[in-house]
Amino acid sequence: MELRQIKYFLGVAETLNFSKAAINLNIVQPALSRQIRQLEQDLGVVLFERNNRNVWLTPAGMYLRDEMIKLDKRFKDTLDYALSIQNGHVGTIRIGYPGSALYSILPEVLCLLQQKLPLLDGVLSEMAEVEVLETLVNGHIDVCFSREEMYDHPNVCQRKLFSEQLALVVPEKHALTKENFKSIAQCRSDGFILPYLADWQMYRQLIYGMFNKEGFVPRIAYESNFGATIMRLVEKNLGVSILPLSYRMGSSLKVRFIPLKTQTTLYMVWRTDDHSPIVRNFIDLCDEAARGLNLDFECG
Repeated sequence: MELRQIKYFLGVAETLNFSKAAINLNIVQPALSRQIRQLEQDLGVVLFERNNRNVWLTPAGMYLRDEMIKLDKRFKDTLDYALSIQNGHVGTIRIGYPGSALYSILPEVLCLLQQKLPLLDGVLSEMAEVEVLETLVNGHIDVCFSREEMYDHPNVCQRKLFSEQLALVVPEKHALTKENFKSIAQCRSDGFILPYLADWQMYRQLIYGMFNKEGFVPRIAYESNFGATIMRLVEKNLGVSILPLSYRMGSSLKVRFIPLKTQTTLYMVWRTDDHSPIVRNFIDLCDEAARGLNLDFECG
């Protein structure tokens, strides 16, 4: 039995009229009749009864029709699924991200992923900024968000998603407010809670460039690579910090964010040799989320 014969059989079974079925199937009637006779001979089963005016299915024909409809649908679904795999609409995307992405773009990307590519599963791995690149290059994740700019890294590609202000993060009862803040030199006597920057390049230069400009070296009270931990320590009056302003989104801790003029950039990074359509689709979703991202909110 050929797929073409199944198509012809179902066409006649639906209309119970060889002339109409031939028109619908774009085949001449004599050829359609030969195909049906050949199918009956191959199967050794009479599928249709005929007289001069009517055509009707035999009990065997009715059974075959019902089963062939199921098989035809399954076959079409199988082909559609295979096409979805080829187009990157089905599968798994492994995403590495630093905590700051969770407060800005990541939720928006995951919403778009659910809406537009519901058969694509996302596996999330939160990690310190210094870990994401190594994890990506080693093939443990497919894409990652990073604040490090990769100038000439031979193994990765990078795309800018958005830039945002940095913010000075102080305890809620700290003397500094948005109104009386002039520069971070006002925090000269405070201990700073900062990420461990020894393994960073661009972000370290960005942060310490601010201190150098004000002519002092910060006293490091604690180091942590996780923004949520840093904010919690600030809340407990263990120091002040500098974080991307987007951490303000969703934070209910008793801390105050004071916007700074210095900006930081978030990038999407993937392996140069990874040509997966899934990765391409995810990057497109990140671009779309970045275009619709609103980081213009009030800070207390």
